[in-house]
Amino acid sequence: MASPVRFISLALPLGAIRFENKAGVALVQSLCNESQDPDFCNRTLATDPRVEAATMDGLALISISLTIDQVQTTSDSIASIRGQVSDPIGKQRIGVCQADYTDALRQFQGAFSSSDGKAYWDVIDRVRDGTNKVIDCENIYKRDPIRASPISVDNHNVIKLSELTLIIVDQILPH
Repeated sequence: MASPVRFISLALPLGAIRFENKAGVALVQSLCNESQDPDFCNRTLATDPRVEAATMDGLALISISLTIDQVQTTSDSIASIRGQVSDPIGKQRIGVCQADYTDALRQFQGAFSSSDGKAYWDVIDRVRDGTNKVIDCENIYKRDPIRASPISVDNHNVIKLSELTLIIVDQILPH
């Protein structure tokens, strides 16, 4: 026979039995202030409509979701950039970036799944690996002959979003 407590908890909707603290505007502002670019955080994470009702776990998912969106958008634009590049070195470099972004997308999607499962050490590893792929893409343009990356702004946005995720995860993990 099921105990009365178990029966009651099964009868209540899941949302009714959770007593989680919502992140709140003040906490999000505090997280933004920890980042290297608080203005970027305020334009991205802090303005996301999902933030208001999110827990810290939810904030981690939101920040990874924003990163996945940025990586996917950049990956999509690489195809059109590749068609506009005519020199062999430029084609090779944007091809490397295309492969790097494919790998980065896979890592951030894995980070999302890990975050959903509250496997935050895995999130850290996957965010690091995905970010390193984007950094590799950025750095390939710093080799001879040095040229400006056509997706440098996008690369830096991914790096900033990754930082936000790591700041949030740091708040979640016990110290």
